[in-house]
Amino acid sequence: MIMRFFTLYIVTASILIFSFIYFYYPLLEKTGTSFLAFGIESEHETEEGEEEHAMEENMNVEKGFSPALSNSDVKVINNSQVSDLSLSGLKSIGSPVLGNLSAPITIIEFGDFQCHFCGRFAKQTEPLLNTTYFQTGKVNFVFKHFVTHGSDSFNAALASQCTNDQGKFWNYYNKLYLNQGEENSGWVSVENLKKFATEIPGIDKQKFNSCLDTQKYKSLVESDTKFAFGSGYQGTPTFIIENSNGTNQEILVGAYPFPSFQVILEKKLSGS
Repeated sequence: MIMRFFTLYIVTASILIFSFIYFYYPLLEKTGTSFLAFGIESEHETEEGEEEHAMEENMNVEKGFSPALSNSDVKVINNSQVSDLSLSGLKSIGSPVLGNLSAPITIIEFGDFQCHFCGRFAKQTEPLLNTTYFQTGKVNFVFKHFVTHGSDSFNAALASQCTNDQGKFWNYYNKLYLNQGEENSGWVSVENLKKFATEIPGIDKQKFNSCLDTQKYKSLVESDTKFAFGSGYQGTPTFIIENSNGTNQEILVGAYPFPSFQVILEKKLSGS
């Protein structure tokens, strides 16, 4: 009797287990597969995102471009709504100019003294542009501040404008880039900025120090930077190559080598 009951119990349990497996296993398998697929897809999407970010960084490095952090306080505006970018307009607000004021073409650089790609342009490309175009009266060069690398960059921008007061901006421009250190490492501390100025012949040290200490050009530097963000510029260096009256603008983003500038300049100079 007990044996029969035990046998019946085993058979009933077996049937129940078999039924459960038969009816519910496909659902469990499907659900399990779905979670697995979701996990793989998520991981795949993460890997794709990382790869895209790495590719973007590599592209920025290749073209010599340092992306700026977004500035939520500044709205993107149309060029028709911003300050005059003609050479006469730029010079009137105190932007430094290199070359003949009568040159038909102007290059405007939006840069940051702590930007290593700006440094690369200053050391490798600008000297060739200078001898080929700036000194020959064909093209002039204007620097605008696009402060994107921290508070030290802001002080460097102020200091450079103070040297412009004494006609020494381009000497200081070269001095800073030739002595460029790691970003926000203190290499452009106020103390060092004053030291660099004393190394430039003809600088009135007292006048320079007073200009820097009082932040004389704070509004100009801030205005330049707001203009760059407001115009939608994405980082440094950004170049505008235009007719000197501010028309026919072309934007070149990154520290491209001399031949890239040469192609654009020759085309503009030929009137084509």
